[in-house]
Formats: sequence, structure tokens, C-alpha cells
Amino acid sequence: MKEFWKSNSYNIVKCFLNQIAITMFGLMIAFATMQNKTFLLVGSLFSIGFYLFLTYYMFWEIGGKDRILEDGGRRQKTPLRGLIVSLIAYIPMILMAILLLVTYPYGETMESAGNLYMVINMLTRFLHAMYLGLATLYSPENPIVWLLVCLPMPVVAQFGYMLGNRNFRILGLFGIKPNLKDETR
Repeated sequence: MKEFWKSNSYNIVKCFLNQIAITMFGLMIAFATMQNKTFLLVGSLFSIGFYLFLTYYMFWEIGGKDRILEDGGRRQKTPLRGLIVSLIAYIPMILMAILLLVTYPYGETMESAGNLYMVINMLTRFLHAMYLGLATLYSPENPIVWLLVCLPMPVVAQFGYMLGNRNFRILGLFGIKPNLKDETR
């Protein structure tokens, strides 16, 4: 366990910091496009796509580095490392989404549950600002949405890790070849 934290703490913190950075980006996009539903939808989809691309790229690099270490015998193969690291980094968001689901039914009858729901709802909307446009347009009062938006990031992280570990570039499907220097070919 200690070895896991030692080798993955940097990636967990980096993943969480990416979440915070894209939160700021998503808030700017959401506030700028709030007056028009079409712009809000397009801005939200762009924010989500950008966030998932950053996640994919980050874990693609981790998978590529792990492949080098695995081939050299310096690291044991961990095929689910992308999923595990992303889920650990996403624990605060998942816990807040679960708390929203638990406190939602009691929000009208119990004052303390209602207050807790309001605070956690505000924090969840802040931390998932890139999904704010979709949630506002299609399900503004349903707390299950905030649990569902926790699903794409770990899936994309694992996908990126697996492709990086196999040194497969997704842009190769579109015929885009990276511009590599001669010494790295």
C-alpha cells in the first residue's frame, strides 16, 4: 500500500488539479453562455470534451511510461492502474454525489438535511462546472445527474491508460501521425 501511494500520489494530485482547472474553465464558459440555451449546450459539451481529452492524454502518458518500466522489469503490470488512480482522485466528487442522493429526500422535511443538501449541491455544481450546462438544461433538480457525471472520467482514464500502455495513438485512426523527432522514431 505504501508503495502504491509513493508511485501514484503525484498522478492523483495532478488528476485532482486538472479537475479544479477545468472547473474554472467550465464556470467561465457556463457564465458566458447562460443567456442562450444553444450556446450553453455547446459550451458545456466543449468543456466536457476538453476535460475528457486532458484526462485521456494524461493517462495515455502514464500508460506509456509504465510500459517502458514494465518492459524493463522495473514495474509489475497493473492493467487497471488508470481506473484505480482516477477513482482515488475522484473520491471527493463521488462522495458528494452520494451525499446529494441521500439528503435529497429529506431536504423538505428536515432542516439540517436541507441545509446539508444545499451546501453539497453548491459544491458539486462548482466542482462539476463543465457539466453545469447539461445539468441545467436537462435535469436541473435531479441529484442522480451528479452521480452519473462521475462515470466518464474513470472510463476515459482507463481507456487512455490502456492505449498508452500499448503505444496506440487514437489520432492514428484519423490518419494523423505525430511529428516525432528523428531520435525518437
